[in-house]
Amino acid sequence: MHRTGGDIIGRPTVWWRRIRVTWHLRRAGVPPPPPPFTVEAWCEAIALVRRRPIRLQRASLQADWPPGFYFASDEADYIVVDAGLPMLTRVQTILHELAHLLLGHEGTALHVHADVVAEADAEIAADVMSRRLTRAAGVVERPESQDADLVDRSRDWIIDRWADWQLDLLWVSLRAAVPDAPLILVPRGHDPAPALGGSRHTYRRIVEVHDQLRSLRPWFSDEVHHSALYAARRDRLNPAAAAAVAEAATIAVALRRRKAGAPACDDSHEAAQRLLGHADIRAETRRLARVSRAMHRSPLVHAELARWGTALREHGARQPVDTPAADDRQRWWFAA
Repeated sequence: MHRTGGDIIGRPTVWWRRIRVTWHLRRAGVPPPPPPFTVEAWCEAIALVRRRPIRLQRASLQADWPPGFYFASDEADYIVVDAGLPMLTRVQTILHELAHLLLGHEGTALHVHADVVAEADAEIAADVMSRRLTRAAGVVERPESQDADLVDRSRDWIIDRWADWQLDLLWVSLRAAVPDAPLILVPRGHDPAPALGGSRHTYRRIVEVHDQLRSLRPWFSDEVHHSALYAARRDRLNPAAAAAVAEAATIAVALRRRKAGAPACDDSHEAAQRLLGHADIRAETRRLARVSRAMHRSPLVHAELARWGTALREHGARQPVDTPAADDRQRWWFAA
C-alpha cells in the first residue's frame, strides 16, 4: 500500500503498535540483514525464507501518486518505488511495502481504499526494520574509534544538535506551507508529530521532509536551480553551501508557485533529480540543515524568490519579475 496520512495516533499507541509489529515480524521469520547490508540484499534473504521471489522495480511516478506500492503475481511479489525518491526515503518506502507483505496486508496496486491502521503498522514496521539495517551496517562500516579526539567528538556533537534544530525548522516550515501533505504517524491538526522517540526522531524527520518535498516536485524548476547556483558560485561559496542555496531557492520558489496556483513547471523532472540526498542519516541531516539555513537566512535565496517566486507562466513562458508584492513576500516568510 502507499504511504499516506492516517488518523490521530498518540505516542502511547505508537509504542504499543511498535511492540506488536515487532512481534509479528519475529513470527514471520525475518532473517537478520546479510552483507553487504543493503535493502536489496535483505529482500533477497527474506524471499528465500518466504520461498517466493520479491522483485524491486523503479518507475517514474507522479507526485500525486504514492511513492511506492506492491502487487502480487502468480510467480512473485513486486515492489515498485518512485525513481526520483531520495536514497533514505527510497529504502524506507521499500521497507514499508515489504512490511505489508510480511504483516499479511491485502490491497490492490492502485490502493483506492487505503486502510490507515495498516498503513501506520507498515510504517512502524519499516522504522523497526530500518533500524536493524542501520545497526547491522554500522557495526561493520563505522566502528567506534577508541582513540577519537575529545575535541572532534564535542565539535561533532554540537554540529549534530545544530543540524537537528535546523531540520526541525525545515519540517515546521514545510508543514505550515504544505499542510495537506499526507504524513504517516503525524496527527492531523496537532504539531509537532509524535515520532518513535529517541534516536529515531531525526530519521523520522528526514523521511517526512522528503515526503513533503515530493509533493512540491511538480513546481521544481531547473531554471531557478541554475540561476541560484550561478549566483552562489559568483559569490564564491563552497560547493556544499552553493548546492544548499540552489536547493533552498528551488524549494522556496516552488512553495510560492504552488500557493499562487501556478501550473507545473516543464523542467521539474531534471530539478527533482538533483535532490536525491545521501544514504547516511547524519550526512543527510546536515545537508538538509544547510538547506534550511539557506532557506531562512540566505540573501541569495531571498533574491531568487523575489525574482521568480511570483512569476506565472503566460502562454508557456516563464519570465521573472523584478519585485513581487511586498505583502505576499511578507506572508510567505512569516509562515516559514
